[in-house]
Amino acid sequence: MITSEGYEEVKSMVRQDVATDPNNSSTTNLDAGNSYTFTGAGSSTLGVAGLQWNLKTDQNATVYIEQSDDNVNWDISDAFDYIERDGGDGGTVQSVTAYWRIRVVLSNGTATTYFRLLGVLCPIVEAVPRALSGDGRLKTETHLADHNNRHAHISSTNTLNVNTTVRLVGTNFDGTTKDTNFWTETVANGGTVTQNGEIKLETNTTADGSATYESVRRARFVVSSALTFIGIFKFNDTVVEADNVRRCGAYDDDNGFFFELDSSVFSVGSRSATADTLVSSGSFNGDYGSTFVLDSAKYYNLSIEYAPLGAFYYVNGKLLHQSVGGHLTRVLTLPIRIENINDNSNATDVVFDCLATVIIRQGEPETTATYKYISGAASTLCKVGAGDLHAIINNDNSGSYIVYDGVSAAGSVIASVDAAKVLGDLQFHVPFSDGLFIVTVGASAKITVTYE
Repeated sequence: MITSEGYEEVKSMVRQDVATDPNNSSTTNLDAGNSYTFTGAGSSTLGVAGLQWNLKTDQNATVYIEQSDDNVNWDISDAFDYIERDGGDGGTVQSVTAYWRIRVVLSNGTATTYFRLLGVLCPIVEAVPRALSGDGRLKTETHLADHNNRHAHISSTNTLNVNTTVRLVGTNFDGTTKDTNFWTETVANGGTVTQNGEIKLETNTTADGSATYESVRRARFVVSSALTFIGIFKFNDTVVEADNVRRCGAYDDDNGFFFELDSSVFSVGSRSATADTLVSSGSFNGDYGSTFVLDSAKYYNLSIEYAPLGAFYYVNGKLLHQSVGGHLTRVLTLPIRIENINDNSNATDVVFDCLATVIIRQGEPETTATYKYISGAASTLCKVGAGDLHAIINNDNSGSYIVYDGVSAAGSVIASVDAAKVLGDLQFHVPFSDGLFIVTVGASAKITVTYE
């Protein structure tokens, strides 16, 4: 073709023969009859660059895009999580071998009521995001991960979780001797707590048996640093047990956060001034979708990250649910608690196992200290709530003093010191849980207390 300027113009067009693949498309519901699985038939990918899939169904699933050199051995597999809460999903995988197939496996063993899967073979493709940012830029996401696909995360206080983590509460369950310095057990109606490399809470066979294990100390909350409860638990053979409640988390009678299995209902909970707010399976909003089904044979790594404006519940490092809002709990300095309780005259022997549990702080082990000067005989409340006692400086070798963990002299004694025998700086660096209260004796007693 000759243009008006006298130049020859050559036009060309590339036509893509994009085709749906009936071997890897389906509208048949998945149920027990097909083992909750769709497995497509192998199709040739010769002359194809992009393997595309899209799926819409009402159950969580894992989508596998598998490739093979011989249509027998499926040596390459890319897995994608399909979360029904997010609606339909899809993607593109580069073709690198001679055959492909799609395999879809439901996550929770619940039949679908609709299932729409489409596989597409595309000869020419350049994968780009399916959405742009609000100002028209490509959306990108960066992950820091190792070869085991363990990721660095952003904390709820908007810091990269490579900061220092400090164990505040929790000990090993080594051997068979329970350490009453760190743990308190409460049992009733034949319930027992036993230790053998793990803690086992058992109701036994007396009606309304119960067993509770709680840390003696509380994990002190510091503003700007989130706390995380972590534990490894197994719910055992009686995952569905009427008139039984199993809980674990960072909580007490009045406040806190926990996982709960009440009969057959698995929930996450927050407690504020004795009132519980539960979110149960079917209403979760995390990466597992709305539903999560416990497996009685498995140990689960359960964790709760909590801060003043929210709590994030994880199962095996994957977000199960997030609850956001003020006053989910009224107190954030909390102990570890594990419970196994039969009620309504239930006499079934229910077992709840814990391999290890801890509360950690995401941040430095110490904050900036404060001080109080005390002169003469006095009863002085230095702090209400948990903290750390750093040091006591004796300004004059006279009198004596007793230091209590509490808000009065009824608290536990931390130290009793004859100031006439200890002149100078006494270093403590010990935590207290309930408060810091000091009674000085002698008109000439003079001390300076540093604490946080």
